[in-house]
Amino acid sequence: MTRKLIGAAVVVVLLASACSATSDADLGSSTTTVADRTFEGSDGAISSIADTSRLVMLNGDLTEVVFALGAGDRVVGIDLTTTYPEEAVGLPDVGLSRTLDAEAVIGLSPTLVLGDTQVQPASAVTQIRDAGIPVIIIPAEVTLEGAIRKIGTIGQILGLEAEASTLASAVRAEIDDALALAATATTEPRVAYTYVRGPETLLLFGNGMPTHFMIEGAGGIDAAGEAGVIFAEDLSAERLVLASPDVLIAPIAGFDILGGLDAYLALPGIADTPAGRARAVLTYDEALLLGMGPRVGSALRQLVIDLHPEIEG
Repeated sequence: MTRKLIGAAVVVVLLASACSATSDADLGSSTTTVADRTFEGSDGAISSIADTSRLVMLNGDLTEVVFALGAGDRVVGIDLTTTYPEEAVGLPDVGLSRTLDAEAVIGLSPTLVLGDTQVQPASAVTQIRDAGIPVIIIPAEVTLEGAIRKIGTIGQILGLEAEASTLASAVRAEIDDALALAATATTEPRVAYTYVRGPETLLLFGNGMPTHFMIEGAGGIDAAGEAGVIFAEDLSAERLVLASPDVLIAPIAGFDILGGLDAYLALPGIADTPAGRARAVLTYDEALLLGMGPRVGSALRQLVIDLHPEIEG
């Protein structure tokens, strides 16, 4: 979901898919066991993969990929960053992967656990492995090209290489379409992404974050990155004024928790920026701009349209 708020106007836009996995023509399902093989994760751990029938996903973007590959029925647990698809949200959650609860994961009796390099602490990962459960850690991809790699990596792990190739091609086509649309823009707005989760969590994202590559891909300037923000830092009036964004972006859930547009504009420095004075604020589902998952192409296209009013979508 994306909502565009400029002044009192609110517009709601809804953003809306093997080599070793074989199909059973009679049952219409695919196998969930694979020939014993190994996979070396980003943490250097080598995991033996024999059964992918019960998956616990430690990152929302990885959950999206598994469902888009048609293997959502294998997922038995998620972490709190999973917000899409709808059928995944109701699954048992194991908390937040950045503060991983090993016992919660083990309690779901998974045959395989998938996460990325943001998962912490390492001791919790070790505890799960000591329980005899393989845990595969893959890179936390932040670029548009990384979204394609992520799909291929998960397809390889699950033995769904053919499905992953098809999905990756479709996502790449959507990304290319969005980039081509951005190339037709005649404006180059300065954009800053503010991560808000209520008054206690206020951050400004810059270089090295997924939002940096989304903003640039959409034909905008990452104002915070240009002002020197690396990854994320506390939201400050000084940095925001220096960044001087024409448009501000916030995650929709945190925006609502905060109290809406007026409460957002009251945050330090917001009202002193060109975007704040124009009340030019875009809100999106958090996973859309941060996840770099299968929806990245459609999300990028929507961002292009929202940032460039001269373009007709």
